[in-house]
Amino acid sequence: MNQDVSATTNIRRFGYYIPKLDGVVDFVVHNPAASADVLTEFHETCSVISDLQPIIFAFDVVERNYQELVDSIEGYRSQLSNPATANAGFIPVDMRGVVLVAQKASNFLSSTSAFLTRTEIQLGRVHGKKSPELKMWNKERNNMHATSFVYRFVYELRNFDQHYNLPFSSLNIVGERTSENASMLFKMGVLISRGSLLGTGFEWGELQVGIQQQPPEFELLPLISEYLHSLRQLCLDAVQFQSARLAECASYLDAVRRTQKIPAGAVPVIFIGESPSKGIPPSRLEVIPVGQLEYLLREYDKLLNACVLA
Repeated sequence: MNQDVSATTNIRRFGYYIPKLDGVVDFVVHNPAASADVLTEFHETCSVISDLQPIIFAFDVVERNYQELVDSIEGYRSQLSNPATANAGFIPVDMRGVVLVAQKASNFLSSTSAFLTRTEIQLGRVHGKKSPELKMWNKERNNMHATSFVYRFVYELRNFDQHYNLPFSSLNIVGERTSENASMLFKMGVLISRGSLLGTGFEWGELQVGIQQQPPEFELLPLISEYLHSLRQLCLDAVQFQSARLAECASYLDAVRRTQKIPAGAVPVIFIGESPSKGIPPSRLEVIPVGQLEYLLREYDKLLNACVLA
């Protein structure tokens, strides 16, 4: 009895289901059952998705936090430029805007550290801790650290922020009228205080000299933008180790959709076990990761456009 149940639940069949607006689900289960060889090929080919997802996910968080930081600055600038404020010609000081910018900057810095750590760990897991791929990636990362003051500074700024908070001297707000009757137009930036960076007792090491060479107050966002570009390149390098497998997976899943005649809007799946009765699908299924692959390919294309084609 137990052997029969085991044999039944081990059966895998390709198919799909189509969710309808009324809550009804149409489904198709293909025959015959997939062989062990086919299933092994399927899982081995699709394993590149789970290999790359931790890296792409971590970097997507970095990109999102960067955009939220930019949006928080722009949102505060827009608030200042509303007609009531612009026509009055004064700047209301709203500390909520300063706190919001500090929060978004801290989120960005924390996510960059997480991305670097998770990528290094994932490359070691996929390729091996002593693999050429991991060595090449760490070499590029170390080279950026060694040759770029901006990379070293923003990297270390995350540690500083954890202990002391970011030393914003102000949100640098400048208003100007283009003519006597025109509304006030505002520009703003986020200024970091050099004195606050150096006066806390934080151990900056070799960065001390570089920080001393900065103006008394200097813009944070251009430095963060430059650092982000370096991280994009590191993410692209990590993904490109798997570019051939990614292309193979895309071709394979496209073939699955064609050979299984999966229509647009349907969710391709592998049904597990037998149907309890006619007209009812098996109670278990594995979703074929077409959507996950499409997400990875979109993010990969963004990285190529940002780094290679820039």
